[in-house]
Amino acid sequence: MAGTAVSQLLRAATTVILAREFLGPTQFGLVALVTIFVSGLSMLSDLGIGTDVVRHPRGDDATFLDTAFIIQAARGAILYGVAVGLAYPFALIYHQPKLFWLIIAASVQVLIQGVTSSSIWTLTRRLRNDTLSILLVASDFGAMVVGVAWAAISPTAWALVAAALTRPLIYAVGSFVVATRPLALLWDAAAARDILSFGAGMFLSSFTFFFVSEAERLYVAKFITIAELGCFSLALTFSSLPNLALNKVISQVFYPLISETSRSDHNRAVAHYRKMRIMLLGTCLFFAILFILFGQLIVNLALGPKYHAAGWMLQLLGFRGTFQLFSGAATMMLFALGFSRYAAMGNTVRLVFLAAGLTIAFFWFGFRAAVWVLALSPVVAHIPLLLGLRRHFPSALRTELLTSLLLLAVSGAAGYLIYSVHTFLPTLVALPAFCGNLL
Repeated sequence: MAGTAVSQLLRAATTVILAREFLGPTQFGLVALVTIFVSGLSMLSDLGIGTDVVRHPRGDDATFLDTAFIIQAARGAILYGVAVGLAYPFALIYHQPKLFWLIIAASVQVLIQGVTSSSIWTLTRRLRNDTLSILLVASDFGAMVVGVAWAAISPTAWALVAAALTRPLIYAVGSFVVATRPLALLWDAAAARDILSFGAGMFLSSFTFFFVSEAERLYVAKFITIAELGCFSLALTFSSLPNLALNKVISQVFYPLISETSRSDHNRAVAHYRKMRIMLLGTCLFFAILFILFGQLIVNLALGPKYHAAGWMLQLLGFRGTFQLFSGAATMMLFALGFSRYAAMGNTVRLVFLAAGLTIAFFWFGFRAAVWVLALSPVVAHIPLLLGLRRHFPSALRTELLTSLLLLAVSGAAGYLIYSVHTFLPTLVALPAFCGNLL
């Protein structure tokens, strides 16, 4: 938790420094499109290789790991070729010629991620989070130094791209430094079948997740200006900080732990899940209240007046990020049991909700209504996860239902409070002057 907290603080500091001192909403809007493009390609081809290594009985087998590395590296090379081919049409669609070279450069990160050592999976499987945290913090610190230095010399969108490339590069180099065995490109057909079989379900889950996360920003970007997209992107960045930080804990601690216990002791797995769920509920309640009540204040203090519009977005998107974090435990529990289809079902339901909701919002109500649709979408996606738990892990369903309802109730109360303040405070402030005029 300490390592992920420091990592997210470094990322937040990088964003704040670049936004306040060097760059404007337009630069962040451009790089938001680049980020959507690159992460979208990764999601659309995600095979869940690392996830499978952590849960698989052969996850410590050297040949299994080498086979997984070869598949990962091949995927990275193919992805980069696809990125190069699609960069120009993507730039044309959004009428932004600068996107072409930004995408070509930023997509190099998929090549780097493809050749990251399999030692990362082994460390995750063995709960060696001290080493993983050091690598994470080092990569984020390096990205901050490079990004700020570049922006000081040339305050353009390239500073953000340089930071985005530095992070995976340091992490990949570090992964070979901490590796306990040299890389050997051994191939095992049986291992490949197992990896690709699990990857089929993960591919469907990631494919649908793209359309309910990254694709939504592609859709939103067609209806707003680049500057508005920059504010929207920054609000998403701030709202996702707790999600990114604590999902590391879920994936690197809870997931390998529950994977092991679910294979050997069902009662211990239930106890671990309930403990994790209650701990995560407290954290999510804190962040939901923080974002809803103080989102505008956070933006004003951190980013300054030129990003004022990001404040109300952060209030809504902060709730969304919090509920996505909350759902992560149920998703990982089902992954540990070997069921990835429920996440795909949740993403599909969410996609239908977003497709209908965003279309109605933009054509009849406007951007603010569209952000409301985005904020409520993870609640809809949580329903198939409940069905999955009911079928495969019924002893945890009651805990899941009660904690979900409590989070929604507290968030709703915080939203009503801030609405009441904004509605009645101007009246209360003006009341003394009104009474004075009457007298």
